[in-house]
Amino acid sequence: MLAKFAECIKCGEEYNYRRKELGYSTCLTCGDHSARRLAATRTRENLRDMAPNSFTGSIDELFDKRGG
Repeated sequence: MLAKFAECIKCGEEYNYRRKELGYSTCLTCGDHSARRLAATRTRENLRDMAPNSFTGSIDELFDKRGG
């Protein structure tokens, strides 16, 4: 039986067509990269929601506003 391949929409690499049938349009490498980026974004958003009054800018900018 010949394996069918699909093409990743991000890098053009071929990956197993069964992954495509599951609804994924990227290879494992690109999919992993996207998932990690999404998880990091969600973590930052959750931490921002838990500490709404925290400073999110540069430390140098913070000290410049205080006046040296």
